[in-house]
Amino acid sequence: MYTSKFKTILICAVFTVFALILPAKTVLAEGTVIKGGISLSNQVPKGFFGTWKVTSVQIYTNNPSLFTGKSIDYWNLSKENDVITLSNPVSGAEASVTLEEVEGNTIKFVRKQDKNDEKVRETPILTLDGENFYGTDKIVIEKYKYGEHIRTDIVEYRITAQRVSGSSAGEIFSKM
Repeated sequence: MYTSKFKTILICAVFTVFALILPAKTVLAEGTVIKGGISLSNQVPKGFFGTWKVTSVQIYTNNPSLFTGKSIDYWNLSKENDVITLSNPVSGAEASVTLEEVEGNTIKFVRKQDKNDEKVRETPILTLDGENFYGTDKIVIEKYKYGEHIRTDIVEYRITAQRVSGSSAGEIFSKM
């Protein structure tokens, strides 16, 4: 019924379609993850962005000599395109954060800092409540010596924050 040349063309066409479809599905699957990250940053309530006075009270640690019991700090949460940045306008520290979860007015993100001898993971879980937010902030510090893990220090804080007046950290602290 079909010539051998037609069968060859048909088989090649089928393989070509599968070759195009399978990677496309893989790309779509990977794209979904990337899109999920993008959609997460778009789901962060706009009220989170700005400068905050943050009070942290320690609720757990395995190394009391390393971590403070209570502190007051300033955080500025900002977003440019799909990158969310947490900065401290007083110390000048700044880090991009990775959103793990956004549910209503609650966000969970991770800040990672890796060096040869130390890995730091900070995981705040924050709930926006008008001009305030509250939640927890867990910090895990893994220490290494010659590539070998030597200890892990953990602290968890209960945090409360109040919005600071002004639209940007630079504007606020330039007036002081």
